[in-house]
Amino acid sequence: MARVIANPGHRDERVHELAVGVTVIGRGRESQIRVTNKSLSRQHASLEREASGRVTIKDVGSKNGTFVEGRRLDRPQELEDGQHFSCGDVVFVYSLAEYSVAPPESFVREISTEATRVLVNDLLTQARNRRSSGLGRPRLPKTAEGRLQVLLEVARLLSSPEDIEGQLRKILDLVFSILDIDRVALIMIDEDTGEFGPPIVESRREATLGETSGTYSRHILNYVRERSVAALFSDAAADPRLDGAQSIQLTSVRSSMCAPLKPHDAIMGVLYVDNLTIPAVFTSEDLELLSAFAAQAAIAIENSRLYQRLQDEAVARSNLLRFFPPTTIAQLRKNPRLTAEVIDTEVTALFCDISGFTQMSAQMQPRDVMEVLNRYFPVVTEIVFDHEGTLEKYIGDAMLAVWGAPFRRVDDAKRAVQAAVDMQEAITKLSLELTNFPPLRVHIGLNTGRVAAGNIGSDHYLQYATIGDATNLASRICSAAGPGEIAIGVATLERLGGPPPFPIDGPEFHEVRGRDQPIAVYKLRWDN
Repeated sequence: MARVIANPGHRDERVHELAVGVTVIGRGRESQIRVTNKSLSRQHASLEREASGRVTIKDVGSKNGTFVEGRRLDRPQELEDGQHFSCGDVVFVYSLAEYSVAPPESFVREISTEATRVLVNDLLTQARNRRSSGLGRPRLPKTAEGRLQVLLEVARLLSSPEDIEGQLRKILDLVFSILDIDRVALIMIDEDTGEFGPPIVESRREATLGETSGTYSRHILNYVRERSVAALFSDAAADPRLDGAQSIQLTSVRSSMCAPLKPHDAIMGVLYVDNLTIPAVFTSEDLELLSAFAAQAAIAIENSRLYQRLQDEAVARSNLLRFFPPTTIAQLRKNPRLTAEVIDTEVTALFCDISGFTQMSAQMQPRDVMEVLNRYFPVVTEIVFDHEGTLEKYIGDAMLAVWGAPFRRVDDAKRAVQAAVDMQEAITKLSLELTNFPPLRVHIGLNTGRVAAGNIGSDHYLQYATIGDATNLASRICSAAGPGEIAIGVATLERLGGPPPFPIDGPEFHEVRGRDQPIAVYKLRWDN
């Protein structure tokens, strides 16, 4: 019996017998061999078993590829007994007999983190219950191992940066559960002013505070900041180090501890706790534990800021990739003001439009129209980027690209003309591949002139654009071109500098909207 084994030798090994006919491997529900691994496409590969017993494997357009014995498939291949193949990250083996990989002799011990989580959840529950009833701290883990477990769980809680405020609030709840305190707060240093701001998160036992919540001793905060140490004040009201600390007298702080948030060399803030009624309530072990909490909270905040910066950078890069080729992006990353500021420049604009698209789409299903456009746009866009042009926009079935913004080159017009020729050749090839659709042809127009270039839109959606009569006229010249033709304006012809790279016919004179006089249009014979 022909069979395929997924993940051979592992705990999730699965054996699938192959019937005569086609069996699809993928992560989609429609696949006969379904493996829910993100590296697989919904339909990744197919296995065809003939009545003779011959089995052939074929990749069906997967994103991550299908490999047989380490070689990527580019055509169907017959499988041999015992041969390995992989789809994405998932390994399979084809076998004509019972097949299994023996488990390894060594045994890796499996441990659960559930015990630690139960311990922490118990502490949090006790803390909430006692805070609501005005009682003191709950029973705590007394051993070093017990406190280490709590700190390990703190690290786990902070490992996900997406909701940093919610995660830090959990940490403050844990501090509340372990220490006999009335207040706990994370107080950050403002990056602009260099002064302590309001707490980003705080927690307090309201029943004991009256009107004192939100007031923290600047003397204590600055003492820790200036010395870069975690400090314990057994009786803050009587501590000579805090002479003149009016807030301590006003709030009747008796015991307090403060630890710096210091992920690297600079202090970004502090973790502060206090008890308003009991002096000398904290121990050196409590200070060590608070310092450990602060170290982990500092790393979490730093990671969150880095995560946000990376997200912002990824969004910015994604926006750049929509419009510019990699070589241009590299220059823009060094000088982002080049797109942020509007510049006056000369560009060669290229309009590419599908000929007869309205009539063609009227005869097709909307889904088929989308499929054609999703095959067409990547082809012409890649050509724009290959010739270091800037993609400005898609307009229905049309595309506008420019050369000369955000950077000008002496051969911008030549690059644009060569891109137009490459597009016509690529569309001819693509039309032969789209056998189930009407023949695909495009007409292209080019024009050169002055424009204003830069970002337009809102904070939520920005688009790089060129505004000026030059791009409008390129659209009109495109309309003067027939299917499979490339039409260029006088200014573009002049910018080619010397004999055109292809034979030129014309000029033809065309009436266009917005012009009192007909415009001269030349036709480039690219297919000679």
